[in-house]
Amino acid sequence: MENFGSNTDFQLKSVKIYPSAGGNPVEIRQLINSFNYAESVLSPSLSATLEVVDSGGLLSGLPIQGGEKIVISVKTNTSEEPYDYTMLVWTIGNRYVKQTKQAYTIGLISAEGLINETTRITKALSGNPESIVVDLMKNFIKTDKEIYAEPSKFDIKFIPSRRRPFDIINSITKKSVSAQTEYTSESNNNSNKSEQQIKGSGGFFFWESKRGYNFFSVDSLCADDGSKLKSKKLDVPFWGTYVEKMGNQDDGSDDRFVIYESMFGSEINLLSSLRKGKYSSLVVFFNHSTGQYEEYVYKVKDSYDNMGHLGGQEGISLIPANQIELSDYPTRVMSMLLDHETWYNESGPASPDPKDGSTSPSKFADWQKYYASQSIARYELLKNQQCTIIIPGNAEICAGDRIDIRLINKLPGEEAKKDPYDPESSGIYLIKEVTHVYDTTSGTNGNFLTTLRLLRDSYGLKDRPSNHGAK
Repeated sequence: MENFGSNTDFQLKSVKIYPSAGGNPVEIRQLINSFNYAESVLSPSLSATLEVVDSGGLLSGLPIQGGEKIVISVKTNTSEEPYDYTMLVWTIGNRYVKQTKQAYTIGLISAEGLINETTRITKALSGNPESIVVDLMKNFIKTDKEIYAEPSKFDIKFIPSRRRPFDIINSITKKSVSAQTEYTSESNNNSNKSEQQIKGSGGFFFWESKRGYNFFSVDSLCADDGSKLKSKKLDVPFWGTYVEKMGNQDDGSDDRFVIYESMFGSEINLLSSLRKGKYSSLVVFFNHSTGQYEEYVYKVKDSYDNMGHLGGQEGISLIPANQIELSDYPTRVMSMLLDHETWYNESGPASPDPKDGSTSPSKFADWQKYYASQSIARYELLKNQQCTIIIPGNAEICAGDRIDIRLINKLPGEEAKKDPYDPESSGIYLIKEVTHVYDTTSGTNGNFLTTLRLLRDSYGLKDRPSNHGAK
């Protein structure tokens, strides 16, 4: 094992580019200033950039035309074996030329990202969203990478209309519901109101990490022990505890788990939250086959206790204003057409709603009532607290993992001594995005840092009540 003196040391072992016309790979390691690798729960493809300083005419000598395979091998102090990244060239930009030298950026993407652009789906797709995702990735994208997924509560069937596989999967994520979710609906006893109440959760993420492809519900990613994820081959790692320290302070703890920097984005945006229906929305459904008209109100506070949460917050933070509870009033109105009949040929009603009296409802019913407003609210709830931290490089961390962090309490001296860590901002977060930055120009052994963009749906630590959302 290399003799690394710091947690941020690394060695760029090899950067090989394979010419499109065939032949032996070309080693370009000496031309690389930095290698930046990224993955996100919002992206179905991996991405990376190589910062190149070239005096040997690489662009004109090969030449690079796009689509070339590049294999990067990096050795760090977190593993005995090097990490290999295999990606394809999709762009060259930021080119700067001065005399015999030129600098430019090579943009890289996973091979499946380019294959997706050339693939259009024409056959009807049916079944559980989990099986549809696997079918698209294995039989159309033809990936040989692992696919980790959980089933949705409902089966679906639709005609993709020549859309690309990733576009189809993206639309499926909003229509998928965790199999553990329970739904209830209640009629309003007030004869002056027509709307009913509906509860529940919804929403999935589909993304690629270095471990493979992932298709999981927001609730499963936020579950306390991650047991819902373990049922489908993937045991999601739990990282930490990472601790923020005062400048130049050495307390003898493991420096691999230090937080160099922490930054928080906007945590409160009431106008955006209200307009998107984060707290409450009114959904109007019209079944054009039967003429049935229904109004439903969805309030996220009624379903909060049945959702998985990352923080210790006991209830959603509500919005009192001038003694009026704004969270109780629908702030987004959506109208939707229901169609249970398209894939149904029986004589009775196709509707799966018990009050419609069908003895054999359609397997491929229109489930918008159970995911439309629920998915919107769940995605927005996950943005309650967003944080970015920089830590010593750790190539094992992936998007979709969870991490436990402790941030310094910003209260005045004496109060901070009682509780050195911020009880509202510290705790468990979902890793939304990972960026590994390998900089060869810093120090003897380079500088390897990992930037994590985190988010979660609730404030505080699991072992103590939060001041937010107190009941």
